[in-house]
Amino acid sequence: MIRRTPTMIPMSDADVQEIRDLVVDQKSRFEAKQKTLLAMKKVAEHPIQPNDPETLPWFQLLVAERNRRLGIPAPNT
Repeated sequence: MIRRTPTMIPMSDADVQEIRDLVVDQKSRFEAKQKTLLAMKKVAEHPIQPNDPETLPWFQLLVAERNRRLGIPAPNT
């Protein structure tokens, strides 16, 4: 294989900083995607149960928001 000298592309400091910013953005998006996939995996392994004491307040908020959007009056308790 014949080796050649690397091509030198003239870049300013702003170009280098832009590339660094893009790399940081790509890494943060990848980490967010991995975090979301991990959360989805946990939900798939342990689905949310409406009577689970750990998720009951969250589930009640979802139901209240759904009822508010649909115009269903809140029950008087």
